[in-house]
Amino acid sequence: MDAQAKPAKCNYDVDRVGDWPVRLVPYDPGEPPRSTVMEPDSQCDCACFAVEGAGLPLLDLPVSFYLELTPLCNNRCPGCGNVFADRTAADPMPPAMSAQDWEQILTRIAPTARRLKVTGGEPTLHPEFETIVESIDRLGIPFTLFTNGRWHDPDRTRRYLRRLKRLDGLLVSLHGPDASSHEAFTRVPGSFAETKANIRRAAADGLPVSLSCVLTRLNWDRVPDMLRLAYEISAESVVFNRYLGADPAGLAPAPAALQVAIEAISTLRASGEPVKLGNCVPQCFAPTGQAGCLAGLAFLTVDPWGRARPCNHATMICGDLHRQSLDEIWHSTTLTAWRNFRPEPCQGCSAFAICRGGCKAQAFTCGLGVDPLLESAVSPAMPQRRQWVFYEQARPVGRFEQAPQHNGTLLLRGNRLALVQEEAHPLLDKLDGRTTLQQIEQMHGMAGLGLIASLYEQNLVDLT
Repeated sequence: MDAQAKPAKCNYDVDRVGDWPVRLVPYDPGEPPRSTVMEPDSQCDCACFAVEGAGLPLLDLPVSFYLELTPLCNNRCPGCGNVFADRTAADPMPPAMSAQDWEQILTRIAPTARRLKVTGGEPTLHPEFETIVESIDRLGIPFTLFTNGRWHDPDRTRRYLRRLKRLDGLLVSLHGPDASSHEAFTRVPGSFAETKANIRRAAADGLPVSLSCVLTRLNWDRVPDMLRLAYEISAESVVFNRYLGADPAGLAPAPAALQVAIEAISTLRASGEPVKLGNCVPQCFAPTGQAGCLAGLAFLTVDPWGRARPCNHATMICGDLHRQSLDEIWHSTTLTAWRNFRPEPCQGCSAFAICRGGCKAQAFTCGLGVDPLLESAVSPAMPQRRQWVFYEQARPVGRFEQAPQHNGTLLLRGNRLALVQEEAHPLLDKLDGRTTLQQIEQMHGMAGLGLIASLYEQNLVDLT
């Protein structure tokens, strides 16, 4: 929206969430289709929240945390997101924190936390798993259990999970549509049948289940097969992820194969199928239009010993929650350097604010200083803003939580995050289903309508 179109009385920084010109009409044209998809946070992997759309500036403190209860796992995946998976007997790990230790950590992060992911390793292998998760559930913060689905006592685990009030759902690792592709990754014979059976039973018990599938050279061309399997076992969606970390087994797909897989995911998603790419790629490699990783901007990982890392795939330690405040860690020189890292090829790229150069964890892990998928310094074509046509008597309703920030207000819903300036508060207060768009235009001008259009696009506002 051009600056001349914004009346002086309303100068919201809607570019923080994206804005489009809006036209109101006296007839009902029907609800305009949205290009973004509303998904619960349980269908999100890694630290990527908003799958499509603009980037997000640094928040005062993280709102989402990855809680790694234990490094132990009963799978042996070479491409594991657990950065401790390659530790050996010659380099033993100390014992993971107890339930009492986790209680202290949770007390520190609870005031700012709005979303939690409980993971490991395999989190159910922690000897006090149920006690820790009960503490999380009592906080009243929505959380996801990220698990491989290979539980010691499946019936007990499902009964326990059904009792939890704030469990949004399960994200279960399943790395192929058949035993050969899945078990080449897990390196555990029989793990495919076991995981699939437990997913089916969990779904039958009413637990929301999504699948997390790492793309490999054995499954990159089987994206539709994974979706069919999800339907077969009653999973709600499939989250596909690029292979991250070292590749000693040669399982990572070739870059050209990964591009084909991403295109297949994008095509299915555009047709309304419940699939997505769960972690980030440089937009010059594959122009997905998805927002980049929010590690260090809105997201922080807590490892099994209480140390903080930018994300679950990064080995970088940026603080210790036993000894430091969350504020001290969040504004540390280590985490600031992580945020400010910008690969040389990305200098001046118009897409950097969205994709942030791809995966920083992979850039550091590979020792290249850049995401190895980074292809060129040529800025990709960015999607054009659309014009919205709304019925003038439609009444917008906000569908978000609010979290105050020093530079505005953060709006949250499921996998969507957006930041708006404080000047927008009077408008946000009117998103109650009683005020028409025509009335909002009269009070707040075109900038107010532009903000509503942006929030509507991101599924943070509905029209009634």
